[in-house]
Amino acid sequence: MCSVSGGKDSVAMALWIKYEAKLEETNDVHYVFADTGWEHPVLYKYLDDVVQPLLGDKFKRVASKKYPGGMEELVEKRGMFPSRKIRFCTQELKVFPIRDYIKEVSPDCVNAVGIRAEESFRRSKMEEWEGGGPMDCDTWRPLITWLLPEVIDIHTKHNIKPCSLYYRKELPASRVGCHPCIMSRKSEIRAVAEFDPERIVQIRTMEAKVAEKAAERYAKKGETFKSLGYTPPTFFQSREGDGSMWPIDEVTKWSKTSWGGKQNEFLFAAKTPSDLGCSMWGLCEHDPLPSDDDKDE
Repeated sequence: MCSVSGGKDSVAMALWIKYEAKLEETNDVHYVFADTGWEHPVLYKYLDDVVQPLLGDKFKRVASKKYPGGMEELVEKRGMFPSRKIRFCTQELKVFPIRDYIKEVSPDCVNAVGIRAEESFRRSKMEEWEGGGPMDCDTWRPLITWLLPEVIDIHTKHNIKPCSLYYRKELPASRVGCHPCIMSRKSEIRAVAEFDPERIVQIRTMEAKVAEKAAERYAKKGETFKSLGYTPPTFFQSREGDGSMWPIDEVTKWSKTSWGGKQNEFLFAAKTPSDLGCSMWGLCEHDPLPSDDDKDE
């Protein structure tokens, strides 16, 4: 069972398994995408246009049976947002749906994931094989020792483009996935505000609903946010580790500031397109975002 998110590493793993290791010739291979209902529209299009044709009927999309509406339904029914310490979004929207699908397919299964040691210090400590795991089966990390050039090379070799979010002209993505993730970097939040303001509105609405639900719970106990010394729950929390909440409008404003969060970058720096992402992939000529003429298609 190969977990394919649509990101560069998971697609590289799928290409390696399919064409290099040729495991489909000797094993019953399945590819699975856990749909959180919270992905970027460009990623969904990439899955439709590239990943699905590449993997064919072996590619399966799964979603939470308990929260079919995905992230938004999960948050509203729970009446709270995930946090760095309690990331129930991953468990409910990714782990459980994939685990359930594995049980349907075979009780004797290996879960392959496209994790690379180069990505972070925590991942550098992971082994290629790990007995057991959240999917109730052994975990295999076939790309654990791969470096970024190898990921790029296998895409190039098989003429498969990565998701275009990686090489958009401004604020190219370093990762693709939940849009946004509660763990998003400053530049990622800024990209959402720049390119998808509708998502900001959606998060603002979610914050209001969750705050209202929390206030109702406290009122039943004769308490209020003020009496408890709490602030209304928000999608993002302070990175200072003090548990303070940052409303989405405050976070959006902060994302457009320079280092330290005090100077607005737009006051002294022109919004010149960055070719960092596209030059890395050698795909600068491609525009990942629809033009005004394409928006209705």
